Amino acid sequence: MLFKSRERQVHERICQEIESRLTRSGAPREVRHFLLNHWSYLLAGVFFSHGDQHPDWEAGWHTVNALLWSLTPKQGQEETEQFLRLVPTLLGRLHDGCDAMNLAPAERDELFSQLALLHAAVARAGLEAALAPDGPITQLGRDADLEFSEAEIASLEASSVSEATDSRRSKEDLAAAIAALQVGDSVRFRIADREKPLFLQWISPMGGMYLFADEEGYDAMSLTSARLAEKLAKGEASLGK
Repeated sequence: MLFKSRERQVHERICQEIESRLTRSGAPREVRHFLLNHWSYLLAGVFFSHGDQHPDWEAGWHTVNALLWSLTPKQGQEETEQFLRLVPTLLGRLHDGCDAMNLAPAERDELFSQLALLHAAVARAGLEAALAPDGPITQLGRDADLEFSEAEIASLEASSVSEATDSRRSKEDLAAAIAALQVGDSVRFRIADREKPLFLQWISPMGGMYLFADEEGYDAMSLTSARLAEKLAKGEASLGK
């Protein structure tokens, strides 16, 4: 993206501020790259479209702060619970930003895969740290806070009553199957044109988000229940051993 002199100056200032926050946080390389090479341009676009008093400008910086905080070790149960409440909203904001920037799917998937690994470490450790103030970290999130579009369901109204009934039953069956999942269960995901079993590592307290990883802890993926249902419905995932 090319900037004229004033635009370039504003973008440079934004990058300097992000750099300052990154230095204090010690965030990993992938997050640094995303914030400096993508999110900074989003912030610059908001600034020139709406100014620095607009809610989108504030939300953009709140997201930066929340992302960096989410990657730091959590001390004790209270901080960990705050972290677990924050992550779905944070991931949703990041996805919205990626949509606004038209971030390439491959780059987006790579980012959220890394966040899944990092968040899974922060969460696990934070939960285990309940008895030890300087305990471990757990990590969470990946594909994240997407809603299952009701518009898609509404579009089926032109179909026959039986088709609509079958569709509702199918959704109910998927919802029931997802609700029955327990930590340790496996789901086969289609990743890069091949199937791979991932194991359920964590379910959010409200049951709205599921974290999966392979046996070695790699290929981590976090999905909302709606996103998981969508993948199952499309054949991109299947339940079973």
